[in-house]
Amino acid sequence: MGQLYILLALAIGLLLPIQVGINTELAQRISSPITASLFSFAVGTIGLMVCLFIFRDPWPDLNTLNTIPKWLWLGGFIGAFAVFGSIISGPQIGLLSLVAFVLAGQLLASLVLDHYGWLGFPVRELSLGRISGSVLLLTAVVLIHKY
Repeated sequence: MGQLYILLALAIGLLLPIQVGINTELAQRISSPITASLFSFAVGTIGLMVCLFIFRDPWPDLNTLNTIPKWLWLGGFIGAFAVFGSIISGPQIGLLSLVAFVLAGQLLASLVLDHYGWLGFPVRELSLGRISGSVLLLTAVVLIHKY
């Protein structure tokens, strides 16, 4: 089962640069990165609504929604920022540099989240291997952007 999750993560990684390209092209054709980001999220919302219908996932009641800590709603803003930011920065620095810097940011945040077990992730303490691998990836980011 673990291999399925690895393949899913790889598929996400393969699709994200394509998403950036599609959203950037959309933004150029409609002359607005904000509107392109909105359309991207609207299409995604429709897709998720179809999934809810197909899989018959339960809809939370109003009481449940009211008791959720407000900071948990930030995920949508982060997603919108990621889409909008990639549309703006991708054409300026190139797709490979964009992906490399996004990976570097994800890497740094993941090291902290894993080490402390924040946001519900299990604690995975820093080790020499994890730090060494991270330094190698960050070195790759610098080389990718420089050359």
